[in-house]
Amino acid sequence: MRLRPLLAGATTLAVTTAALCAGPSLHADTTDTGDPIISPALITEIQEKTKVRSIIQIKPGQSVAAVAADFEQASESSRVLESAKSPNFFVAEVDGMTLDKLKQDPRVQSVYKDELSMPFLDVSTTVIRSDRANAAGWNGTGTTVAILDTGIDRDHPFFTGRIADEACFSSPDASAGTVSLCPNNQPSQTGAGAADAETAQCVVGGQNACSHGSHVAGISAGKMVAGASANGVAPEARLLPIQVFTRVDNPLTCAIGGSAAPCFLSYTSDQKLALEYVARVVRTHNIAAVNMSLGGGRGFTEACDNDTTAAAVKPEFDALVGLGVAPVVAAGNSGLPNAVSSPACISTAIAVGATNDTDALASFSNRGQLLDLFAPGVTINSAVPGNVYGDKSGTSMSAPHVAGAYAIMRQAYPDFTVAQSTQRLQGTGTPIQYDSSGTPVITPRIDMERATTATTTAVDPRA
Repeated sequence: MRLRPLLAGATTLAVTTAALCAGPSLHADTTDTGDPIISPALITEIQEKTKVRSIIQIKPGQSVAAVAADFEQASESSRVLESAKSPNFFVAEVDGMTLDKLKQDPRVQSVYKDELSMPFLDVSTTVIRSDRANAAGWNGTGTTVAILDTGIDRDHPFFTGRIADEACFSSPDASAGTVSLCPNNQPSQTGAGAADAETAQCVVGGQNACSHGSHVAGISAGKMVAGASANGVAPEARLLPIQVFTRVDNPLTCAIGGSAAPCFLSYTSDQKLALEYVARVVRTHNIAAVNMSLGGGRGFTEACDNDTTAAAVKPEFDALVGLGVAPVVAAGNSGLPNAVSSPACISTAIAVGATNDTDALASFSNRGQLLDLFAPGVTINSAVPGNVYGDKSGTSMSAPHVAGAYAIMRQAYPDFTVAQSTQRLQGTGTPIQYDSSGTPVITPRIDMERATTATTTAVDPRA
């Protein structure tokens, strides 16, 4: 999160929030009559392929159903895949002829490819001193952390009694070789059991391949029981696990991400639906943060807000920030010295990089000017399916430390905005200095004891 742009845009975010709570578009500007923004990457791909799975974002005040109905008539080969779940966009397979017509449609805000993202894979609570904050009573009581990931082991003892709600947004498409991971085998599901990671579709070669979400959830808010090495960061916070991944059985699609089939990837459209769902239940569950340990694409050295594809979830991030929810995102594991992946590159995201337990920079961690905070991400022990525990490394493990930190900040400072909590976490953090493509940069590593007790001393993470 880049604080100066956020504070300057506080009025816009307030309007966005009001619009979201009322149910219409996520965008505040209701007088936009400009031409639709078309992703250059989509134009290129449509020239190479017959049709491309895409997201069509609608302008404020326009009807998704009406635009989708007209879309169906535009070309014999184009088809609407999903139009009923969101009042702000629909998903469709777009060909060249239909794209040309969408360019002329004044009701359309933007059109971009429905990209696939992957999870960022590869003692910590003592390092960030959340154990001391917990001992002082700052443990996330009364708050909730939403985890957009590969679901959760619902009956794992690390989460007993603290799953507030569940949801699943997982797109099946036989032509693309994708299979829904929702237990009901449908594109979406909400309520108890919806984010269950122990389903048949998650099993590959006798092993559960959906362990990532349980591990991430445990880091944020696991609670000490026999067999666990320690509490999570906010052990009294509740969890809202949301399954946003889809099983991909197509070898060619998996190969693009460097994996063998089957693999597990997340459509941008499912992430948008999940973030909209979080926004609808923020007040019900007092959600303090949403964690996204996923992403992809090239590295960005500056905010990607104007990149239609990379910033696809920016409207949802902006709306959540306006509601007081921190969108915490893993920076990525490519070891880039001055860049972060998408969607961490969005200006209203909290981009998190990884250090080890001695505060050394993790070699795999993306970093640089866009990074907001560091947290441990090397050999982190947490829950995995089967009621057991395992070690994982990556910025995927760093981000949930920070998501849990925002739950503690909500408890300790209930009136703080996201920007104020971020400033305090940065100002009380341990400064980590490193070289970023020849430029010295300081990014704070969170320290929850200081954040909940000390007087803030400003630390400029861009220094």
